[in-house]
Amino acid sequence: MQMIAGIDGCGSRWLAVAHVPRSTSFVAKLLETSELPSQSWALAAIDIPIGLSSKGSREADLAARKFIGSRRNSVFPSPIRPALVASSWQEACEITFAHDGRRISQQTFAILPKIREVDECIRSANLQQCLFEIHPEVSFAAWNGSPTLHSKKDKVGAEQRQMLIAKHFGMDAFASVESQVGQRNIAKDDIADAFAALWSANRRFVGIAQRLPNYEVMDSHGLPMNIWY
Repeated sequence: MQMIAGIDGCGSRWLAVAHVPRSTSFVAKLLETSELPSQSWALAAIDIPIGLSSKGSREADLAARKFIGSRRNSVFPSPIRPALVASSWQEACEITFAHDGRRISQQTFAILPKIREVDECIRSANLQQCLFEIHPEVSFAAWNGSPTLHSKKDKVGAEQRQMLIAKHFGMDAFASVESQVGQRNIAKDDIADAFAALWSANRRFVGIAQRLPNYEVMDSHGLPMNIWY
């Protein structure tokens, strides 16, 4: 049986929630980026930019910000590919400014090492066919039918997301993953975001997923620059 996964960043590692489509049994793992290629998933959705522009904003990021409306600030601008070599925020700003007159945000720089790791992993391990990009807020907005959810850090927002998860994956799904990660200090919103990625993976698996923008965009290395939901 083919297993698919939803993956969300969790500190320096990744929280992966996997299952066989339409089943109510889940396997949760904490993984290093280097461990992603060795997993036996048929398909996996991950919350990280895949495919980077050489200059300027990605169409996917602009479309995602518009798609989720009031939650638009949760979509950080992706770095340009030349900035991946930067070892400091100042250097990343200088590189980005030299290419397109912008600077890089502190939030984007904070995840730059993970973006770089995943970029190298995808290209070296040939994961283009099974690993694709999502953004949890885009997925939750589509899942909810409108971009009206409260912040995931808000109590009401957390309850809204867990209700969607329970209705789709089963009442015990969230608790099952919580019990598997145990005392590893995994935040509830990270678990919810991994389920959002898994929801998108399910949709991609059965052929009903959509993407932002709604046509294929490739970067200079042949990697897709689309956010799926």
